[in-house]
This record gives sequence, C-alpha cells and structure tokens, in this order.
Amino acid sequence: MMAAMIRRRRRPAATGLEALASETSELVGRLVHEHRLLRAENDALKREVERLSSGWEEVKKLARLAPRKRRLRGTLAR
Repeated sequence: MMAAMIRRRRRPAATGLEALASETSELVGRLVHEHRLLRAENDALKREVERLSSGWEEVKKLARLAPRKRRLRGTLAR
C-alpha cells in the first residue's frame, strides 16, 4: 500500500495569516495521518519478514537433513 504524496496547494496572493495557519494545520494533520499509516505498514512488513525468515531457516534445516542419492564415480568422468 503506497500513500499518496502530499502536495501543497497554491494560494491566492491576497490570503491572510488565518488562511495560512488553517492550511498549515490541515497539512500537518495529513502528514500525521500518513505517518501513522506508514508505521503500521512497516510493522506489518517486519512481522512478515520475521515469519518468512523463520520459514526459510526451517527449509534450510530440512534440506541439510534430507537423504541424498549417491553418484557413482564413473558417471562423473563422462
């Protein structure tokens, strides 16, 4: 999930301090919201990496324990 990039809107030249404060407050709110979403996504991805890493360790362990076919020495020289 990718969050949309926050872009600043153009303001008319004759806006006052109140409008600037309102816009700033809105942008800060959007940034805080996006930050929360990204942290939640990051935490979920960390859990997924841990889950997959432990599974991969199990696969490697089983591969080391698996019986292997023995090759005859004469078949390698062909």
